[in-house]
Amino acid sequence: MKRMREQAMFITLTSLYAYIFCMMCSQALTGMPVYGGALFMCARVATVSGHIFSAGTKQYLPRGIKLWRWALLGVMLLLNLCVVVLYPMSLQSPQIWLLFALVLSMQVRDTVCQRLARVNATGGLSERRFLVYAALWHGAAMATVLAVLLSSLTWQLAVTMFGGYLLCSLVSYYDMLRCRDRMKEAAEKTPPEPEERWTDVRKANAFAVFEQLTMLIMAAMEMTLIVMYTYLAATAEQLLIRMAMAVLTTLVGSEAAGWLLRWCRKRSRFDLSSLILAGLAMWIAGLWSFSRMLGEGMPELTRTYICLGLCSVGSALCTACLEGMEKPMFAVARFTTGDELRGYRQLRTVNRELASLLGHMLALAALTILCFVTTAQELPRTVAELAAQFKPVMVAPALLTVLMALICALRFPLNNRYIGKVMRFLHIRESGGENPALEKQLESVVIQRHTQPWLIRALMAVLRPAFRHTLKDAENVKPDESNPIVFLCNHGEVYGPVAGMLFCPVPVRSWSISDMMIDPKEVAEYSYKYTFSQVRWLGPLRWPVARALGYVSVWAMKKLEAVPVFRNKPRELMTTFRKSVEAMQAGDNLLIFPENPDADPDAPGYESGRPGELFRGFPMLAQVYYSKTGKRCRFLPMLAHKGMRTLSFGTEIIYDPEAAPIDERDRIVEEASRQMQALFDREEALYQKRRDK
Repeated sequence: MKRMREQAMFITLTSLYAYIFCMMCSQALTGMPVYGGALFMCARVATVSGHIFSAGTKQYLPRGIKLWRWALLGVMLLLNLCVVVLYPMSLQSPQIWLLFALVLSMQVRDTVCQRLARVNATGGLSERRFLVYAALWHGAAMATVLAVLLSSLTWQLAVTMFGGYLLCSLVSYYDMLRCRDRMKEAAEKTPPEPEERWTDVRKANAFAVFEQLTMLIMAAMEMTLIVMYTYLAATAEQLLIRMAMAVLTTLVGSEAAGWLLRWCRKRSRFDLSSLILAGLAMWIAGLWSFSRMLGEGMPELTRTYICLGLCSVGSALCTACLEGMEKPMFAVARFTTGDELRGYRQLRTVNRELASLLGHMLALAALTILCFVTTAQELPRTVAELAAQFKPVMVAPALLTVLMALICALRFPLNNRYIGKVMRFLHIRESGGENPALEKQLESVVIQRHTQPWLIRALMAVLRPAFRHTLKDAENVKPDESNPIVFLCNHGEVYGPVAGMLFCPVPVRSWSISDMMIDPKEVAEYSYKYTFSQVRWLGPLRWPVARALGYVSVWAMKKLEAVPVFRNKPRELMTTFRKSVEAMQAGDNLLIFPENPDADPDAPGYESGRPGELFRGFPMLAQVYYSKTGKRCRFLPMLAHKGMRTLSFGTEIIYDPEAAPIDERDRIVEEASRQMQALFDREEALYQKRRDK
């Protein structure tokens, strides 16, 4: 993961170094730092767009981009016209043409060397010739740049600027060598009829959202760094020192993101989609603070670097997580099409280049706004005039793009659990096996529109520290995707379900009474009868709270993928067992609350302390599961104790298909009840002992 993060950040910084150097040269040659940076952006946009829309790569583009490519090219030409032709004081100035030659030589060098690397990756050029030709082109560009600098600047300044060019050139050469492995991987034989193939892949909602998310994050990163570095250059008295500090801040931010990733991995908190949201939140905070600073009209150098650091940490975290998702998303593409995809790497490479193109175009648009949107009679050209031009509107394109990425990330349907399921299904399919239940579940999540329960996850994240529990005998929990566990937990009014869902050590899908899942009115009546009618301290608010809970419960149960239990409806009860078996076949553990709230007709409701009498129908699940799969169901009693704040686990009760059905049912119910009572007695004794102290 560290290598992926460094690679993504290094590719962005390579262009950024060249952009900084062009601004420095423009300041030295023409006194207009932004003009050199804008020239470089124009050249980059032209080069990348020429490659993306070429015959060899355009088949990998989304249909919308193909339809709008001429509009994009028109916007690009308009921006180029504004910056290259209209902005300079006079095209007759020799310094303008010298700067143009300098930028052109750098872009030709990079384009030719990238082409040489592609030919070398496909085997059309030997390693030795590739290195020699690349060195020759770099040498020719160096000679051109040195000639331009010596002809226009004092030799001391020319040597200093040339030293900056040598550093920029070395970074570019090193980047080219680093990218050759990726080029070799991408230089695969193109499969037949690729456009139809990629259309099928993009029909999967998970892949389409991931592609959009990648594009938005990569484009926003380009814009953010360019806008902030341009601001630092426009407000700098010592440009070289200011740029060095900015680069150092960016690299430190990248390392901080790496440390955060390692910290999350050590604590098993490594859900990539959640980390992307965290990175986007830091990114938005940095951009918003930077925008506020510009709006206040009081530039602060320290605050600017803090904003840059926040944006760097956020963007590095996002790009690292995206790179970490590449392998799972390749699995998603294979699941969608049902076979291997030999052109997948070309598809992802073109997607990244398209994101870079959009980022450069939006950054170029921001530079155009900086240069032309002014209330003065003349366009801003000096450093002081450009510094005065920076307004919050300059940050708006980057901020809006990051906000769009945040919305896109909230639409991403896959968490670590479902990513693992995709991998498991592919392994089963490659081994010649089948799992229709898992395939059906994945189709509903991967292909169709599906969103993660972000609000519920956020609520659970807030509740866990507030209701911290100790897990006891957790070693008795032995996860097995091929034969999941059915947990049996006490209800304890609402305490058992809350504690069980929050602190169960493995992901679970709970059983929930159908009265709590379908009709909000039925939910209100059920929760009032069995729960809120006994909560005396709520007084007259008991019924309004129950009614409000009705709407929340229907939504939450759907998001939690709860299995409906049709109590007192024998015909529909088989639906409960069928859905439960399908969930277990798909690798989901179940969480059941088998207490009978109507055991005492005179006082209906769940016991608040000691577990009550258990229903005797839930062991039928084991019979249905065995007849469907041939596997012996594993029941594991557990107990949530409110006083001790503990979640205790008993030992497995394994279904015996050889025993008489009635006897086996009674054995499972009685053993589960005995273990739950024993766990309660143990925890209650500890609780009373603690209270006596």
